[in-house]
Amino acid sequence: MKFNPLFILPNLFTAGSIFLGILSVIYASKGSFEMSCWLILASMILDGLDGRVARLTNTSSKFGVEFDSLADIVAFGVAPAMLLYFYVGVNYGRLGMSVPAIFVILGAVRLARFNITTNAEPNSFIGLPIPSAAVVVMLWVLLDLEYHFIQKYGYVMLAGSFLISILMVSNIRYPSFKKMRWNFKSFIAVILLLGIIYIKPQETLCALMSGYVLYGVVRWIVILIKMRFGGKSSHKGRNT
Repeated sequence: MKFNPLFILPNLFTAGSIFLGILSVIYASKGSFEMSCWLILASMILDGLDGRVARLTNTSSKFGVEFDSLADIVAFGVAPAMLLYFYVGVNYGRLGMSVPAIFVILGAVRLARFNITTNAEPNSFIGLPIPSAAVVVMLWVLLDLEYHFIQKYGYVMLAGSFLISILMVSNIRYPSFKKMRWNFKSFIAVILLLGIIYIKPQETLCALMSGYVLYGVVRWIVILIKMRFGGKSSHKGRNT
């Protein structure tokens, strides 16, 4: 059986994601928090490309899937956790160490659950995806480097990161844009969005990702309310 050299290509993107994740940890440990943040974002871009390259070159494999999961726990579990620790956690003793550790553990649980389950809804994720969780934490740090309103109250960031960790292993559904249908209006919207991101990158990306996290929570609450009061209404109707 001949070895297909194209199999190397998607795995190079995955390896690059791990490499950038490790660099992010190193920069965070040295206090270069802005560089650490952008490295996590760059790692997310590579992570998004590896699967697409594998499909385009018809080189998808079980090895690639497992390698990608291991890369994710480094780039989107360990890297943001260490960024969180060196940025604020170091000032909060055991609490500051526990929250980043929980982030990594629950991120690993999220990945394991994703690997062994088949999502019945191809356009949604069950639980907040770990790359999204990592980027939200990274953007909080990046925004605070600009405006300095979180670090003074580091426990707020620790609490928010803990909630993000819980959302990763929750049953709350989040939309997936992998099979999004594109049209001319979508194209124009993306162009306008890129323009806004270019003008205010930290603020725009943080607003978008925070909105994405809140969307899942608000949608879940609305569904619970409808189920609770809708069920009561139908029950009363049957009794009358």
